[in-house]
Amino acid sequence: MRFSDRITFVSIPESYYDPKENKYIEGKPINDTMPCKLSKLSMERTQQLFGTLDRNVTIARLQRPYNKEFDYVEINDKKYTVTGTSDYRKGVFYLVGEFK
Repeated sequence: MRFSDRITFVSIPESYYDPKENKYIEGKPINDTMPCKLSKLSMERTQQLFGTLDRNVTIARLQRPYNKEFDYVEINDKKYTVTGTSDYRKGVFYLVGEFK
């Protein structure tokens, strides 16, 4: 299987107080880009797994499990949320994108 696509795991640290500037500083996002294989989930399988057909679900398969904490993922500068992971293979994520 080719891992020709890229997925970026984004974690946003909490804001902190800087006494020198006398104000709260927002945390800058930390990006971690990994190679992956992307594919779309069929309508039948979406109905089986999530019980609805109104979702556009993308599957991201990684070479190795990703165990770090993250807030959301980005693919081609589009934000996705993780709706589930595979139990038997830890490097598989089910992603739902934001519709705009």
